Amino acid sequence: MSLNASPHLNKLKEILELKNSIMIYPCIKDLVSNGLTLSRFSIDESKPSRQDITQYIAAWFKYTGVTAEQCRDWMIEYCLDVLSVLSSSSLSRIRHSTKSNIKYIFNSDVEFDCRCENNIFKAECDKDCPAYKEMSEKYKERIKREENKSYEIYKRPGKIQFIPKYIPVKEKHKDQFENAIKAACEYLKNGVSKKDIVRFLNERDFKTRTGRKWTYDTLNIELKRKV
Repeated sequence: MSLNASPHLNKLKEILELKNSIMIYPCIKDLVSNGLTLSRFSIDESKPSRQDITQYIAAWFKYTGVTAEQCRDWMIEYCLDVLSVLSSSSLSRIRHSTKSNIKYIFNSDVEFDCRCENNIFKAECDKDCPAYKEMSEKYKERIKREENKSYEIYKRPGKIQFIPKYIPVKEKHKDQFENAIKAACEYLKNGVSKKDIVRFLNERDFKTRTGRKWTYDTLNIELKRKV
């Protein structure tokens, strides 16, 4: 991308009052300066959305102790100038969506979690980054939790077979469905429209209780059940 992003980086340093600019980690600096570098992704790979980058940087802002207002003032200009190329939405829609994302991040328990070299943006990462040790430990813990999920070992004479444990559809999607409803309620509480909530849930690959994509009607039904 050919972007004149240096003003955004300079404003970021001003917000952090220069002395704390060490907290502008390599991944943040890369995203601020270049946006999403599409050449790092193969043709078949799914690419992060504008909302993914917005929430990631907003979570970083919160992590650094910057206020939601400072984040919003900087982020709106950045999204309109740098991230708009990733979206077909109008500038007014991007502005509204950016405010909603920031409100959600600052009013929720979402934490900054970069995943180091494994970040979904394929942004730059450096082992000398001040946050590398903390974030690397977080990533290792997540991988360990995922490895402990849902396969059982069955022993048979002469060999060990790994046989997937049968899980009913609703049980299979139970945890992620509950996370989807929790996220939807948070979005709703923070003023995000149901139409946008449906889009957010599908973009993040959340499924309904039966493993299907979300629709406006399905969301309405599930929220009424929640009440």
